[in-house]
Amino acid sequence: FSYAGVSNDGQRLIGQENISGDTLSQSDSSSEFLYPDGLISLPRKTRYIIWTELNKGALHLLERLDKTRFRTLKTIPMSIGKQGYGKQSEGDKKTPLGIYRVTSHIPGASLTDFYGPGAYPINYPNNWDRLRQRTGFGIWLHGLPTGTNNRPLLDSDGCLVIDNQSLAYLDDYIEPGDTLIVLANELNWQTNNPLERGPESVMEAVEQWRKNWESRDTARYLAHYHADFSDFERDLASWKRYKTRVNRQKSFIKVAMSDLTAVRYPGIDGLVSVRFYQSYQSNNYNWAGWKELLWKKDSQGRWKILFEESR
Repeated sequence: FSYAGVSNDGQRLIGQENISGDTLSQSDSSSEFLYPDGLISLPRKTRYIIWTELNKGALHLLERLDKTRFRTLKTIPMSIGKQGYGKQSEGDKKTPLGIYRVTSHIPGASLTDFYGPGAYPINYPNNWDRLRQRTGFGIWLHGLPTGTNNRPLLDSDGCLVIDNQSLAYLDDYIEPGDTLIVLANELNWQTNNPLERGPESVMEAVEQWRKNWESRDTARYLAHYHADFSDFERDLASWKRYKTRVNRQKSFIKVAMSDLTAVRYPGIDGLVSVRFYQSYQSNNYNWAGWKELLWKKDSQGRWKILFEESR
């Protein structure tokens, strides 16, 4: 099995391999723990994720077997942007590098034949992209026109393009609005228990932030925020004024988290995306919904919140 074919002119093509069957990678036969390097936490209900190797043009459908073991259920050759990956701006013909979710499904009947039997848009630009002032839109996972069986590796305007048979195969595994798609330059496997715990871990930082918030210890709670914090409306100083005023009005606070996903950001040291369902209760306000935090190590190596968003 190989990731991509080679045309007469030396270009790698997608769609020419034998991609049927649920092939396991060689390492999946090991009896040791196997876990995608960079994946820290995943909700118990999540069984499948998509992880790409952009430098190879490979899209991997990963299946979770239990808490600390995954396998490669299917590897699909893939075409990416004409100018490679690491998207920065609209029209640069690059595929994004980062952590995304499939937002919806567009059936082929609603599209031109160019996109094949359908498309799955992803949420580019995400919050990290927006913090970096990246522009562009319309990044999709989609198929090929009728009668087309392959495309060169570097051939899209930024989208992820796979053969139509494989796109139909993924229909059973993608949940729009929920499926995680990690656009990384590589996929490496860990063979030890990767769950990040302990006093220096990002998971411990998340839990301490929650506890300090509940305790109404505003000084300790705000100490979890990065000097470069932003929520697109407030910097750190205005965030501190806002939260100090709000917390002063509370006689109690309860914060519960569930369905937590945490992933180290591809290609960036010391940055982790954390997303969870939050239930907040207080004496004068209740709220429940999804929250995303971007945790970044500061100059002293401590995990701090760079960005926060509630939806």
